[in-house]
Amino acid sequence: MIAEILHKIAAMENESENDRPYYPRPSLAGPERCIRQMVYWGLKFPRQPFPGRTLHVFSDGVWHEELTADWIRKSAFQLHSEQMKVVVAHNGMVLTGHTDGILTDPLGVDRAYEHKGINHFSFQRYWNGALPLDNLTQLSLYMKGLQDEANPEIVEGILLIKNKNTSQYMEYLVAYDNPSDTLLFKQRTNSLGETIDMDGGIENICKDAFDKFAKVEEYIRNKTLPKRPYDMTDWHCEYCPYGGLCWENYEQEFDELTTDHDLPAEFADKVRYYQELGGHMGDMKKERDQLSKEIKKAMHDAEAKEGRAGEYVCKLSLQKRSGWDESKIPPNIIEIAKTVSMSERLTISNTKKGG
Repeated sequence: MIAEILHKIAAMENESENDRPYYPRPSLAGPERCIRQMVYWGLKFPRQPFPGRTLHVFSDGVWHEELTADWIRKSAFQLHSEQMKVVVAHNGMVLTGHTDGILTDPLGVDRAYEHKGINHFSFQRYWNGALPLDNLTQLSLYMKGLQDEANPEIVEGILLIKNKNTSQYMEYLVAYDNPSDTLLFKQRTNSLGETIDMDGGIENICKDAFDKFAKVEEYIRNKTLPKRPYDMTDWHCEYCPYGGLCWENYEQEFDELTTDHDLPAEFADKVRYYQELGGHMGDMKKERDQLSKEIKKAMHDAEAKEGRAGEYVCKLSLQKRSGWDESKIPPNIIEIAKTVSMSERLTISNTKKGG
């Protein structure tokens, strides 16, 4: 009764969100945010509504933030100034946003605080070394705004990330140097107490964000579109409300691409390495398949589906495959299953072979 209507309610409520106007703000400032999507939004193209389930996922993030705030309040840290308005300006452009708060530690040191809830895959990717660039850019803009207007002593910030699947936490401790516009990395720590010291930083982090907004405004003013920064199979495109619009005429665009173009000379090394990797992967797969056949044959000769080989245990399992009976499947489901999707396949030939 309830399960089947909740996602539909979310989809209905989102219809009004589709009319929300575009304007530059810190939450859109990151380098990974698709600039083409921002231009579509600014030009007021109609947005494809998100499925109700996706909206529930987005909504869950707000509640994860509230749950985390409740736990912080039970600690020796103080979380205050939540959703405080922050104004940050550069070269005549002004951005307005609302920070998740200021975190005061037991020694009285204030730090800017931002909270994000993400999935397990992204969480692991960040812990293993990738950087949440959009979130760090947003935090940097808030720190710049706080230093310029409210509290110049807030030189450090914490980006707290929650794994929505496991409730594990990870935090980035960073510092923002306003004169050089550089975000400096200090360390990242997870819920298990593991800490990794970090070096380096990101220069011109706020300036680059303002420059990107300026480019968006220029595209909107000229009513033109930037090139697509992502491949059609990338998750950015899969979850984009303008994805269908953005790629709908791509077959014609593809047909009009040139066929006699000299790529930069350094690409030859990349293509050569790409070919070498493909050859190694092919050889390794053939060798692995042959070993699999030999192991299976030995087990069948012994009439065994499980056996030991030194420290290894080998098991055989039976996998059944079956087709579908289209007469028993609703036509709309069959059509969805037969939907043609586009992707680009790269093939390479060696011009030196065969003379």
